[in-house]
Amino acid sequence: MSDSPPSLSTSESFGHNLRMTNQLIQRDLSARLARMGLGIGQWFALRALWEGDAITQSELAQRSGIAGPAMVATIRNLLEAGLVTRHRPEGDRRKYVICLTERGRALERPALESALEANALALSGVAAEDVAASLRVLRAAQQNLQAAAQDFQLSPHAEAMIALAGK
Repeated sequence: MSDSPPSLSTSESFGHNLRMTNQLIQRDLSARLARMGLGIGQWFALRALWEGDAITQSELAQRSGIAGPAMVATIRNLLEAGLVTRHRPEGDRRKYVICLTERGRALERPALESALEANALALSGVAAEDVAASLRVLRAAQQNLQAAAQDFQLSPHAEAMIALAGK
């Protein structure tokens, strides 16, 4: 009986390849967004707002995948850039509602075009049916992991650490 660990090369690891591809796409997208004066964190927040404006800060964090101190910094940067406004809704002074400004809305088309260009570069030479199959696999993996996550509850500290590791 062998005590050696199971073998899984990085070239055969789904998670490793997913992470490396994600890093490369984000690097390319970051360079494209920088030409517009946007950072990748701002992109994630703006993307969520373009899909549903005037949401609470906690909803924005959930939809964009940015949590805790990183979300506070992102909103501060968006406010300073004049891309969003923040106000407290009547009846609930504990929350903030984040809204796009005209300037923030105007970045939607060029920023989305940059994302499409980054994706097109990543998928250059890949057949459409392979892209569709890859998306099906990714969605299935997401569903599997979301279902598994419901079986256990992480501490807020662990959730924050995971969120920071993904940045």
